[in-house]
Amino acid sequence: MNKKYISLLVAPVLAAGLLVGCSDANEPDPTDPTETTETSANAQDVEDVPVERDYDGEIPAVSGEWGKSVELEPVGAVEPNVVVAKTLIEGDGEEVGLDDIVAAHYHGALWNGEVFDSTFDRATGDEGSNPLLFSLNQVIKGWKYGLAGQHVGDRVELVIPSEYGYGEAGASDLIPGGATLVFVVDIVGAIDPADTSALSDATETGEKAPAGMAVEGPLAQKPTISFDHDAKNPKDASVILLAEGNGPVVKSTDAVAYHITGATWGRGDEAQSTWDNGVAEYSSQAVGDTEGFKDMKVGSRVLVIQPNTQNPDNATVFVVDIVDSVDLQAGK
Repeated sequence: MNKKYISLLVAPVLAAGLLVGCSDANEPDPTDPTETTETSANAQDVEDVPVERDYDGEIPAVSGEWGKSVELEPVGAVEPNVVVAKTLIEGDGEEVGLDDIVAAHYHGALWNGEVFDSTFDRATGDEGSNPLLFSLNQVIKGWKYGLAGQHVGDRVELVIPSEYGYGEAGASDLIPGGATLVFVVDIVGAIDPADTSALSDATETGEKAPAGMAVEGPLAQKPTISFDHDAKNPKDASVILLAEGNGPVVKSTDAVAYHITGATWGRGDEAQSTWDNGVAEYSSQAVGDTEGFKDMKVGSRVLVIQPNTQNPDNATVFVVDIVDSVDLQAGK
């Protein structure tokens, strides 16, 4: 079986001129609340979005099993003019923060009950479908402010007026302008991308980079990659554990939040890093079988070296800091 290397994952994250790789990302779904840009709320958005968690009006009734199915029964009541966030099932996990990365299943419908999208309908085989992983800074405002403050394990019904959803423009042919939306969201996991405490708790292993290069700098901060002027490009791929974290081992079904610093061999002064952005990046799918994450513990710092078969003088070097992980199969 061919090994999966991290360059294929991070090519879209770091500059295209640095890495040789490809992304298998699908085209955005305009009805997916996690893939909108025009109506997204970012970290600088200070608008006071009204969220009612004890709404006493009538909203669609929900049935179905957490993580597996949803049935909605529409009502003829007046649509609310605030975001409604009703907890249907209480989880016992951590509280979701306003800027968190969240893994969740969702079922989306118009107020009249017409379904426009559902992760529950994407199931394949006996395992069912995986939840989506998304940043609350890249979703419609009703999601960002409705999900923040909930807990991992919750099933939440969100009713979102159009001004906090897709506005008067709507989305594709499925969501008309001015539509009130109803979502049922099962929160599978949450990660705080700014929390690097797991990295600080790691223990350096004493393992060294290959001859001709060095990785320096304190843990939980951006590392420095340097090369000797006559350092020879490596011929073989390698994964070196520089510091071992104390967190759980990354599983094959895990998505990961991480920092990564990458450089072309011999050009450490041109290294690029997600540390410069202030918050961790994250994988949108399970990557636990990818070299650099595979069998590593959360909190670890890992050096990944990958030769370039097409251009032997352009090996790529990555320093990966594993911030956190979430199991996309949790609850199944």
